[in-house]
Amino acid sequence: MSKARYTAASIGIALFMGYIVGKVYDKAPRPKKIEIRDLASSNKVEFETLKLKVLPDPKKYSHFKTLEEADNYIEPFHERHSFKWHPGYSVSAPAFDSKNRPYFRYHDREQTVPVTNGFQTLSQNSWTHFPFMTGVLLPLYAEKTADLILQSKQDILWDPKMAVFDKNDRMYTILRMKTTVFNKDTSYVMMYSDDRGLNWSALPLVGTKDTACVFRVLGTNDCPLPMLYDLERPYNRAPLQSPPAMLYFLSDGKLPGFDKTNYSWLGTVGKLYLQPISKDSRGKLVAEKPVLISLSAQEIGYRSGSTTKIIRSGNKYFVTWLEANRDFVPKLDQRGNPIMPKPDNQNNPYSQIWIAEYDMKTKKVSKKPILKTWPVNDTHNQPGIVRTWDGNLIVVNGGHGSHFTSTYSLKPDSIASWSPETPMNTADVGYKSNYSSPMWTGGGQTYISMMIDGNDTVHSVYRQWVHDKKIFDFEYFGALVYQSGKFDRKKKTFNWNPSRILVYPNASEYTHWYQVMAIDRKDNIYVEYSNMRPYPPYKVTDEAGKPSFVSPYLNNALLRSENNGKTWSLVSDDDLIKSQIK
Repeated sequence: MSKARYTAASIGIALFMGYIVGKVYDKAPRPKKIEIRDLASSNKVEFETLKLKVLPDPKKYSHFKTLEEADNYIEPFHERHSFKWHPGYSVSAPAFDSKNRPYFRYHDREQTVPVTNGFQTLSQNSWTHFPFMTGVLLPLYAEKTADLILQSKQDILWDPKMAVFDKNDRMYTILRMKTTVFNKDTSYVMMYSDDRGLNWSALPLVGTKDTACVFRVLGTNDCPLPMLYDLERPYNRAPLQSPPAMLYFLSDGKLPGFDKTNYSWLGTVGKLYLQPISKDSRGKLVAEKPVLISLSAQEIGYRSGSTTKIIRSGNKYFVTWLEANRDFVPKLDQRGNPIMPKPDNQNNPYSQIWIAEYDMKTKKVSKKPILKTWPVNDTHNQPGIVRTWDGNLIVVNGGHGSHFTSTYSLKPDSIASWSPETPMNTADVGYKSNYSSPMWTGGGQTYISMMIDGNDTVHSVYRQWVHDKKIFDFEYFGALVYQSGKFDRKKKTFNWNPSRILVYPNASEYTHWYQVMAIDRKDNIYVEYSNMRPYPPYKVTDEAGKPSFVSPYLNNALLRSENNGKTWSLVSDDDLIKSQIK
């Protein structure tokens, strides 16, 4: 067992044993720093495009029956082996404090982690793990659920579990807890720390023992709990000006015509709420009453893409989301599944991206549609928003194998007027996917990620379907593409630059890219990603016919650009140590 794996196991056992022997939680010993000294190689190779080693013929690995077999086989086709890259940190989406110290959600290269797993950061140039102590969580729940809380797992792939920092260097993150053995009840807790993660406090948000029924169904005693959430996160090098706001999605089920589909991402509709987090006169955190933003929202998504959907500027919050098209009712195939139409010559049918402006003083919400998106009623079409340093808002629509479009506000910190909708990337990539617009060339884009730097350059990464016989002799492959755009402060206009492939996959056909972007206090840009497929060797089927999949965190990687996206490198421990602000 590696030192890192042993450390995680030891902490978990110690905390669990403390519970078994009946120790008083508020007197439990504080967590100790655990240093990991196996620092990654400081060898640095910069590149414009990274190419992964190509997997051989599927016949060589389609017989695997265990994940261990698959894990061992896959290793040479990923970054650690191919580029001799051996990071000593838990590779995940990084966050940065005022000293530009990185913080990674601690994991053992697994998608789900114990609830006690906290964060890993640098202390005296060595990696240190600060776990959560369950003593601050258990008082929030009924005594009968203590075992469930202690044994619960956190999904760090599908939920935003990174750290965020405010202007006072307070650190925040979110826990989502299952409180019944049937995994039907979900509660949300905001963890926060004023000492870099050494000591934690907890703010109950929704679904805990004493949390009010904030989502009560009118005329009933029903108190539904959110199905999905997101939190306010940095989109540039600046910290948040206040505690991070929350965004919640409560499902109302499926739209007409989508109720029998096996595809969870099609036709789901529900309510969207914004919950500001404020401070009272004593400086204590307060979870405010959630504000209804939409009655016809589609699911909010985190992976892949994970672009910010909430921005605060002064006393205003800006929220962007995917709105369902309730007028569209699909035709059905023989199995009752919806037949999803391609966009026609007028780009119909489509869903819309909306934006809302919430005024903290007046408590009023104003909102409007600003972009179209395809395919219709597909929750892959997650939008993203950034803000220039002068206050212009830039929104990209997202898509599912279609065209990204974008727009920007014509007035600072206002949703009143917007530029015309413009396609982001119409370069001919040799492949025209089904839901790309016939009005434009190119397309095939999914999962937008973006950040904005100090010069008002927007940096984006996304998946794009591409055909290139020199790379793969197949109809298409999924590339991780980088594209930047520049907001001209004098002319008050925004234009996209040509795109380029950032990472080539290790196989043709369908590819998952689970990517998240980050930016540090020095304007360095980061892309954390994993490349995998829903087929062998990433999928294995046991003797009983049960499928399982390799963890996306087994071979994920972290890239950094120090020159505005021109070149990139795999991030070593030494890079992060030298980037700290003294």
